[in-house]
Amino acid sequence: MKKIVFVFLLHFTCASIFGQNEASFWYFGQNAGLRFDAATGSVSAVTDGQLSTLEGCTSISDADGNLLFYSDGSTVWNRNHQVMLNGFGLKGDDSSTSSGLIVPKPQDSDFYYIFTVDEPHHNNSSNFPNESANDGINDGLMYSLVNILDDNGLGAIDINEKNVPLITYDTSNPLEVDFKCSEKITAVKADDCTSFWVITHFANSFYAFKIDEDGVNSTPVISIVGPNIPIEGYRRNALGYLKASPDGSKLISANFGESTVPAGDAGGGIYLFDFDNDTGIVSNSLELYSAQNNNSPYGVEFSAENRKAYATVGLGPSGNGASQVLQWDLESVDIPNSIQVIHSSNTISAGALQLAIDRRIYRAQFSFNNNPTAARFLGVINNPEADGMAVNYDEQGVLLDVTGLNQNTSRIGLPPFIQSLFNSQTDIIRNGISTTELRLCANESFTLQADDITGADYIWTFNDTPLTEATSQLIIDTPGFYEVYIEPNNGDCPIEGSAVVGVFETPIANTISNIIACDDAVNDGFTIFSFSNKDQETLLSQDPNQYNVRYFETPDEANNGENEIVLPYQNISNPQTIYVRVDNNDNTNCYDITSFEIEVNKTPQIVQLNNIEFCDNVGDIMDGIANLDFNDLIPTIRGAQSETETSITFHLTQEDTDDNTSPLPLNYTNTTAFSETIFVRIENTNNTTCYSTGSFELTINDAPIANDISIVQCDEDGIPEGFTTFNINQTIEDITEGTNERTVEFYTSQTNAENEVNSINADAFNNYFNPQIIIARVTNTVTGCINFSEVSLEVSTTSSNNASMQLCDSDGTEDGFMAFNLSDTNAIVLAGAPAGLDLQYFETYEDALLETNPLSTTFTNTIPYNQTIYTRVENSNACFGISEIDLTVFELPNIEIEFETFYCLNFFPQTILLDGGVINDSPSNYGYVWSTGEDTATIEVDAPGIYTVRVSNTDGCFKDRTITVLPSNIATVTAIEIVDASQNNSISVFVTGEGDYEYALDDINGPYQDSTIFENVQPGFYTVFVRDKNNCGTIENLVSVIGFPKFFTPNDDDTNDFWQVSGINNQFQSNSSILIFDRYGKLLKKLDPLGPGWDGIYNGAKLPTSDYWFKVKLQDGRIFTSHFTLKR
Repeated sequence: MKKIVFVFLLHFTCASIFGQNEASFWYFGQNAGLRFDAATGSVSAVTDGQLSTLEGCTSISDADGNLLFYSDGSTVWNRNHQVMLNGFGLKGDDSSTSSGLIVPKPQDSDFYYIFTVDEPHHNNSSNFPNESANDGINDGLMYSLVNILDDNGLGAIDINEKNVPLITYDTSNPLEVDFKCSEKITAVKADDCTSFWVITHFANSFYAFKIDEDGVNSTPVISIVGPNIPIEGYRRNALGYLKASPDGSKLISANFGESTVPAGDAGGGIYLFDFDNDTGIVSNSLELYSAQNNNSPYGVEFSAENRKAYATVGLGPSGNGASQVLQWDLESVDIPNSIQVIHSSNTISAGALQLAIDRRIYRAQFSFNNNPTAARFLGVINNPEADGMAVNYDEQGVLLDVTGLNQNTSRIGLPPFIQSLFNSQTDIIRNGISTTELRLCANESFTLQADDITGADYIWTFNDTPLTEATSQLIIDTPGFYEVYIEPNNGDCPIEGSAVVGVFETPIANTISNIIACDDAVNDGFTIFSFSNKDQETLLSQDPNQYNVRYFETPDEANNGENEIVLPYQNISNPQTIYVRVDNNDNTNCYDITSFEIEVNKTPQIVQLNNIEFCDNVGDIMDGIANLDFNDLIPTIRGAQSETETSITFHLTQEDTDDNTSPLPLNYTNTTAFSETIFVRIENTNNTTCYSTGSFELTINDAPIANDISIVQCDEDGIPEGFTTFNINQTIEDITEGTNERTVEFYTSQTNAENEVNSINADAFNNYFNPQIIIARVTNTVTGCINFSEVSLEVSTTSSNNASMQLCDSDGTEDGFMAFNLSDTNAIVLAGAPAGLDLQYFETYEDALLETNPLSTTFTNTIPYNQTIYTRVENSNACFGISEIDLTVFELPNIEIEFETFYCLNFFPQTILLDGGVINDSPSNYGYVWSTGEDTATIEVDAPGIYTVRVSNTDGCFKDRTITVLPSNIATVTAIEIVDASQNNSISVFVTGEGDYEYALDDINGPYQDSTIFENVQPGFYTVFVRDKNNCGTIENLVSVIGFPKFFTPNDDDTNDFWQVSGINNQFQSNSSILIFDRYGKLLKKLDPLGPGWDGIYNGAKLPTSDYWFKVKLQDGRIFTSHFTLKR
């Protein structure tokens, strides 16, 4: 018996050393880290890590969960986050998917192996001889030994067992030798429960290395099993994780791509394999996800109970954009078709998946598309054993960036561990909620259940204190940390289980008062409730930070915590019972339930309420005070609503209306003149808190002003009977005092005016009594209010004098219209009349008679040249007559007022004739006054200058004419410049004179040009003509343009039979020398410059077609040498 106990305790000790706490610390990404506390079930971010890597990383802790060391595959940091002694220069690459994996040496807790994986880069292969990446070598899979006791317990790399290579390739295959391995590595405990398998994959082969108490066996178990991942597509094809299932029975592999070209993008696949953890043999490949999907798998993982498999997949062959998380049910009869998408993201890239000691799966989150928020968190699959979306994926599962400075963030890698760490755990809670944490309510007990194994030994502990229970069950009711160690005694490995147990208080849901609410305008019995004060009423003195109040429609939903009411809430029946559940925030299973009623009462509505406006018709009709009977408004306000269920009152303020105080009497006299706001309240007589209010404007309009006036008018029709035509409308401003928005109508009686019948034509009313009373009805066009006044009409007779006015049409437009000062006729019109009379002017007799449209004293005639207007003279409406004023506008002389001509100075003393410019008339009908003092129709002048003449007609109207005589002259040639013997011969003429000149060659009749330069002139003789454009004369000059023909054809056809210099004659260059040579410089001919030229004969013989040279020295000293062609 003692021996059995000894063996059992030995097993227990080993299990403790290599338990799940080895995975307590994770370091990864950009200085990111996590710490898992098995005792409390908590996970928290740590920020002390020195590691910064895109992908590869690995960590290890001791059996108590204390950090030992971590690495990115090339550098190792100890627990103090310092580089470990000899902990640099490892051959792993931090850009490798799994750059490192730490495995403890079996049976010796002081030693650890770090397996490293290089990045198999295509630039380091023979396919790219001129390229290199990283250290320039694909180093493959290696391992290094760590002695944790060295360096005072901080550990050190054994310098004699560092970067030991392991062969994972066919040494006879040059391509495999180039790359050596993929980026995949995983580890799992062997069937003997003490040793481990480290497994990697390359091409179509798995390599399983066994690690036991003797160390690393460098001879792998090789399993050749499909598919073949083309090495030609490395390094992209090398990417992706490999994981073993926690029970060591399965492998899952993610191949990022299956390209056949180096570094090429292509879709990749996911494959499931069987693994024998006794022999290390891999078999039975099963395709879970095809490369034909053209996507890029990366991370893979198993659930802790080996029932589910997961993978992350980047969408598209490049795999750096959108992504999905996939799930397969390993218990399904058709595993590939059990696939479900449990999460999708357009910004988060496919990243690593890693099972943790809390039996959740964590996902590295990183965005290659600039979404910095994603990397601040790790995603979490909270319930990995569940199906589909029930796994509850949380995109913000764990916050890494606790400082908010983006200094501690995720990338795409997470540290791998020995997968068996997570299989040695058994779920002892088994409540379907959590496998690690149990939450109980006060006074509640629970049975922890371990695997019931026949013949097994069980050791239970509570907070590390052994308990007496020795069966597979333990009844508990106390908070703390419970563990069980199971020795199966059947050859299987020991099993551990743990649970963090918390006990929480059950809250009290206190009694709640009912709510009676008023309906909205629809009055359908449904309204919105907020329950804003019900939380406090339910909790009373209980802590609202500890307890959560929720509302439900049914008792079952309240008990199940399902379909919680979302506030604000609209009732679904009337009345309705609401069920209230109070949860303990730390354990929602600890709750209590109460209920209350909600009811909706009708809220009466104001159906119609209009502003009221009427005229002041009581007492002083202009003081704005009147009476109003509110009873007339009530039916319109209430509409079809019940009279017994509603009550209507009227008030002067909104406050009185809301408070239902100080109601107004229904027969109401306003207290504020002209305008008041009246407020209306309609309420539910059964619940007066349900009411509606409104208001209307009460406006009392006063009567418009209506003044009595008198009109005295002249009898101007020649019959002094006292009757005439009146324009009564001219009195409207006096009647209304000029108030706007008024209309005035006139009637012959008060009765007609009140009844608005038989109104008169007030623009032209002929009186039939003298005097006569007319009634004016004045209406305010805005309010409709009216008033009346009297207009007295009286006729008197008078007379006045006619007059006339004449003006010349001198305002510059000559259209027969002029502005007359009518007051200039006052003396004539009023001659013989008494003093103190008023005088007005009118355009028509009718206007003068009716005194409409009076003219100002300055009047511009409206009929051209001749028009008659009228003047009315009166004294206090006692008429003194209407007389005529004849207005005449005389035409001005029709002449050309501006004229310009030229006088040729070279013609002096000849004269030119100037005239008065009369148009379409005889000059003898006008008088003339010249600036020279002459008074004739024409004058003669012999000098340039400005001459003016005033031309007057017989009406005394005149117009001035200005004649400008400009000087001109024949040209004087000062020089002529010749540019000749060139490609562009030209003649430039230089002249002086007062004229405006133009130029021509050879023909006195032109054509002429304004330019003084003639260009592209052919050689020869020319006459240059210079003509004054103002007809003052033309001068001419002979010029010569020297030129040399390019060829001649001496064939006796009288065309080009001789070669001679052009532009030479007796006048020009006659003493020039002309010599002709052959091409060899032999003198052939000396020409006479005035002769016909050379005929191509030398010594009597015709010379052949060729180029010949000449030398010409002109009389002016210029010398020219060139050649020409003789053509036969």
